Amino acid sequence: MKDPTTPDPDALLAVNDDASRGRLKIFIGAAPGVGKTYAMLQAARELARQGQPVLLGVIESHGRGDTEALCADLPRLPLRPIQYRGRRFHEFDLQGALQQHPSLILVDELAHRNIPGSLHPRRYQDIEDLLAAGINVWTTVNVQHLESLNDHIARITGVRMRETVPDALVQSARDLILVDLPPDQLLERLRQGKVYVPEQARAAMDHFFNRGNLTALRELALQTVANRIDHDVFTTMASQGVDGPWPVRPRLLVLVDGRGNDKAVVRAAARMAQRRRAPWSTLWVDTGQSPPDTQKQNLEAVFRLTEQLGGDTVTLHGHDVVAMALDHARHHNVTSIVFGRSRHRPLAGLFGRTLSQKLMRRGRDFELTCIASAPPRHRRRWRAPGWPPARQLWLALSVVAVSVLAAAVADHFLALPNLSLIFLTGVLLVASRTGMRAATFAAVLSLLTYNFFFTEPFFSLAMYHTQDILTVAFFLVIAMVTGQLASRLRNQVVNLRRVGDHNRSLLRLSRKLGGATGIQDVQREAGQYLSREFATVVKVVPAQDLDDDKELTGSLRTAAQWALESGKQAGHGTDTLGDLPQRIFPLRFRDQSLGVLLLGTDKLKGLDTAVLSHMETLANQVALALWRVQLSATLEASRVAEETERLRSALLSSISHDLRTPLSSMIGAASSLRDQAALLSDEHRRELLDAILNEGHRLNSYIQNLLDMTRLGHGTLKLARDWIAPADLIAAALKRTAPLTANLTLHRQVEADLPLLFVHPALIEQALVNLIENAAKFSPPGGEITLAARAEADRIVVEVSDQGPGIPEDQREKVFDMFFTGGDGDRGPYGSGLGLAICRGMIGAHGGTIEALPPANGSGAHIVITLPLMEQQPDGPNHV
Repeated sequence: MKDPTTPDPDALLAVNDDASRGRLKIFIGAAPGVGKTYAMLQAARELARQGQPVLLGVIESHGRGDTEALCADLPRLPLRPIQYRGRRFHEFDLQGALQQHPSLILVDELAHRNIPGSLHPRRYQDIEDLLAAGINVWTTVNVQHLESLNDHIARITGVRMRETVPDALVQSARDLILVDLPPDQLLERLRQGKVYVPEQARAAMDHFFNRGNLTALRELALQTVANRIDHDVFTTMASQGVDGPWPVRPRLLVLVDGRGNDKAVVRAAARMAQRRRAPWSTLWVDTGQSPPDTQKQNLEAVFRLTEQLGGDTVTLHGHDVVAMALDHARHHNVTSIVFGRSRHRPLAGLFGRTLSQKLMRRGRDFELTCIASAPPRHRRRWRAPGWPPARQLWLALSVVAVSVLAAAVADHFLALPNLSLIFLTGVLLVASRTGMRAATFAAVLSLLTYNFFFTEPFFSLAMYHTQDILTVAFFLVIAMVTGQLASRLRNQVVNLRRVGDHNRSLLRLSRKLGGATGIQDVQREAGQYLSREFATVVKVVPAQDLDDDKELTGSLRTAAQWALESGKQAGHGTDTLGDLPQRIFPLRFRDQSLGVLLLGTDKLKGLDTAVLSHMETLANQVALALWRVQLSATLEASRVAEETERLRSALLSSISHDLRTPLSSMIGAASSLRDQAALLSDEHRRELLDAILNEGHRLNSYIQNLLDMTRLGHGTLKLARDWIAPADLIAAALKRTAPLTANLTLHRQVEADLPLLFVHPALIEQALVNLIENAAKFSPPGGEITLAARAEADRIVVEVSDQGPGIPEDQREKVFDMFFTGGDGDRGPYGSGLGLAICRGMIGAHGGTIEALPPANGSGAHIVITLPLMEQQPDGPNHV
């Protein structure tokens, strides 16, 4: 048992912060408008007056004049402009903050979602980078944005928050400051327009900001801060080795044994905890002695009652019930211990050995409450139920018989007192193999046989010599003491072995589930492992599959649905459809129902407290795995949704620019021809018609790119291959792009006698056209474009180089993504970002590659295409 005065190393590490990591302070409130930002700025100004540097990273004042006034005279980090959907936004400049590396920076609104194009999608991720860089951060958050409270907030307000922050970040904060405002005062601020504009304020008070919601949110905020303070108290006690309890918050612990008036004690403790608004738990200490079936059933019923009344259940293993209970109470800062009246044991009471007497004597630091109620009558201890099992009796008889034979042999050369050691060894053997009752039986039987066979007069229980009486008396005392010690040691070993088996089982299950990537994987791995572990049928049913599972019918489906919704166990041995052959465990994590676990009980010897506790632990591990894979799927879906939104926005922006520009030119030229035809010369009319024709070709090319990209994405683009010379493909591409390269210098470096390519000529030509168009658009007036082709082993290499601004190293892979335009908000001549993506698709469909490489002469872009060569010419075109 751990010495409570010894500091806990983990707690010491928690108290002593990593010097290389920044400290986080969070100002938390129940709702917007309570004054979190105002309180944070007031504290920052006080630090500034004391001469400590403070930097304002981002402050969301929402137009409030008093908040802006507090920002005056404090240095401010310029915000980073970001273009999104044609609008200009300003976001927190993380890179600028890291470069300045201030000692303290204020970053408002922890749950803020960044504009797409920022380094991180969420502001709390920016703050994590700042903390990792050793920068202290102050921030603000509302309680409804905590991830663990998401479901509670949705039930209370009817609104589910999309912007949530992980609880781990909040728990890692060095300080958590509560900024509180009574609901009436907050509503008055709303009416005065200090939170929202009047129209928004009226709508808010009718929905989210009603008095009931604000009261509930205030309670959640108070609980969050109270729990954090409670955690800090625990950490301080553990780090300093303080012997608890510290009576800072009431906590109740109920002691039960499964024999007496436990249910009455639990009900009384629940009422006490409700009056004091205190957490409470029920504790049973397993001493290693196999309890009878009635005691197991009573304990299970008591634990179920505890869970129904809102308490926790705890099972400990040890021989000293009082020592284990007090150690647990001190470690968990329990202030009150509740127990029932002990059984009537006159002899134990005479020596002060009853539970209540030992608690009164050793638990003087706690508030002790004894619930006085009449316990049920117990049968006399000397009756049959008090005897050890038959197997243990036979072992004791056998060991005593062997001891008699061994003593008979040793009697020829050993003194009489030494023979008692042989019987004492037998008693120790029985105690180490069985328990205290069998050891006592063996000690008494050894005493009788020792007296009967080896003391004078022989074969009689009478004694002639006084020293023989003392020898027998001391033998009995030593046998009883050593037997009890050996039995206690055996119980400890059994308990340790059981705990070790449970831990190994949990570790193996964790490893099995660690590699699961989907719900079906968790369902399969958990079901197979638990079925082997318990030698019975175990089935995991995720919540989304509960209605569709055909094996769940009738009462079993009803019980499973009830367990899923209530979060309580159902089925065999419970008060809910207890006649079912299955025990149903709910799989819950962070108050989220994830599924149920069905344990078949037909092949089990019994569902005692140890089995149920072990299964609950394993079920919690399965629930954690389900939550992990669901969270992973949710994050992946969110990422896909964000990527889809980005592509949709890019597509709309592209269409609005690349379709509108040629259409505007065509409409302008056509309207001029219609309205001013008589005033135009033939040359001007031809120019307008050429403009319409060119813009029409440009529009057709853009639409063809979209169609090609769609076909590539769906895998429906067919390759009508044919043999063609690389020089012919390059010549055709240059002819199509001649208008774009008229003011540029072209260098063709095509090797003679290049092998023929077996490709789809139109697609490769289009890929080359896209590359030349890009080079022409980015080249300065009078610039040079180099187009080279050569053969290398079993491939043809085509290179396109220009003298434009080039492609940054970190974007050389991204330029081949759809709609990537380098982040330039004003596209200008740079197009839609489809050209290179289409090139990669077309080249890849032929088994080739395309990549952006560093320019040979230090400037411009350098794109390289490789296309594989065929060894022999097929008979005709091949469609793949």
